[in-house]
Amino acid sequence: MVEDALSSVAPGRETTRPSSLRCVVVEDEGLFLELLGRMLLMRGGLEVVGTAKTALRGKRMCRKLRPDLLVVDWVLPDGDGLGVARHLLEYHEGAKVILVTGHASEFVCPDWLDPALHAVVSKDASFQVLHEELAELVPMPAMGGAAFRVPEGALSGRESEIFAMVGEGMTTRGIAAELGLSAHTVQTYRKRVAQKLGTMGPEITYRAMRERGSAEPARRE
Repeated sequence: MVEDALSSVAPGRETTRPSSLRCVVVEDEGLFLELLGRMLLMRGGLEVVGTAKTALRGKRMCRKLRPDLLVVDWVLPDGDGLGVARHLLEYHEGAKVILVTGHASEFVCPDWLDPALHAVVSKDASFQVLHEELAELVPMPAMGGAAFRVPEGALSGRESEIFAMVGEGMTTRGIAAELGLSAHTVQTYRKRVAQKLGTMGPEITYRAMRERGSAEPARRE
């Protein structure tokens, strides 16, 4: 079996880092996992080599794939993300860890994790926070011709405004607070945008992030 074969590999042998960071994502919430995976795939120089929803599968992936970056939920159905991180560091001591959690204020980093921990990102925060943390590890290149662009005039002024805020990683509740609208109203706008763009569910967030990414180089000029 693969697991038995891998158990003979000495810990700590993998310390060099390739030009493209190899990433494993461990998260038990399917929707959040999908959004994380899509967002990570948008970044040049970063390759998502595996995803898992449990600590056990996450450990197996870390041992088999030895990723350079682990994005992991603190609380998992069969354990916690710290156990997955420790397992990875036994096989790749140069790896980095980003911990995502709904209880960021309660997290106290253990001494053994401190050198590898790049960031603790709250699930209550926007995806933009994770974007910013990843930018320190892997700069975001221009997205070129493959980037998604909304056809001119397809959205109303308010729809465009909300779509842009979605691309910044803001939640429906955060957008509502920013614009002085109810969460229900913002959700209605999001549904209209999704309908006009021929998309649904989490895909609108992915499309909005791609639109934002394609516009960033122009704004820097």
